[in-house]
Amino acid sequence: MAIDFALQRPCTARRYTPEVRLRSMVRHRGVAEFASAQFREKFPHADNETLTSKCTVEIAVKSPDGTAKQTQVTVGQLLDMIAPLSELDGECRGCPANLSGRAFGCIGKVNYPIRKEAEDWLLARLPDDAKDANLVLLLKYLADLGIDGAPVETQRSRSRMFERKEAAVRKWGGWLGPKMQITSSQLLHLLAFSESIGPEQAQLYSRLLDLAKLGSEPGEISDAVAQFRVFLRAVNLAGRLNANLAVEA
Repeated sequence: MAIDFALQRPCTARRYTPEVRLRSMVRHRGVAEFASAQFREKFPHADNETLTSKCTVEIAVKSPDGTAKQTQVTVGQLLDMIAPLSELDGECRGCPANLSGRAFGCIGKVNYPIRKEAEDWLLARLPDDAKDANLVLLLKYLADLGIDGAPVETQRSRSRMFERKEAAVRKWGGWLGPKMQITSSQLLHLLAFSESIGPEQAQLYSRLLDLAKLGSEPGEISDAVAQFRVFLRAVNLAGRLNANLAVEA
C-alpha cells in the first residue's frame, strides 16, 4: 500500500492510454520487478520460463462496479498485462515531468507505513520564526479550510499504516504571543488527502512549504524521507508546469 501520485502533464503515453490504466500498469511493473528480483535472489539458477510461470504475486484488480479484489497472478501473466508500456518507454526521455529519470517517472509513490522520520522531516521544513509570512498564511489556510488532519488520524489507527501512533507536533509562540501549532497529520491531510492538486494549489503549497529549495538542501536522508522529497518535488513541478497532480492516499 502507498500514497500514489501522478504528475499529469500531457504526453504521448497519455494520449493513447487512459490515465487509470497507465498508472495501474506502471504500478504493476514495479510489482513485477520487485517479485522477479526476490525470486532471483532465492533461486539464482532458475531460468526465465521458471521465473515467469512459478513466481506469483497478488495484485488488486478492479471489478466493473469499481471494487478492488486481490488476485494472484504469475509474473508471466503480469508481464503480458503491462506489455504496452514497452512501446512507450522512450517517450519519457527529457520530459520535464520525469521525477526519477526512469520511464514513467511522472508516476511515483510513498510507501506505507509512513515512517516517523518522514513526518518529522515534513514539520522541520516549516520556518522557526512565528512571524514568518508564509507560516502565518499556512496557519490561516489550514484553519479556513478546516484541514485538521482527521482523515490521516483515521488511517493512523489502522495497523501497518503509520509508524507513529500519534502525530508529530510543531509549536510556536507562547509567553508574550499567541500559541500556534501544526501537526504532521495536518500537513499530510493538506498534501495527500485531496485526490488532486491543481496548478494554482501547487503554486500556493510550494510557497507555503518553500519547495523551491528542495533540490539544494544538504545532508543525508533516509529512503522514507527521499520518497517524500520526490512527492514534494512533484507538487512544486505541478505549479511550474501548470499540470494537475493526482494523489491517492
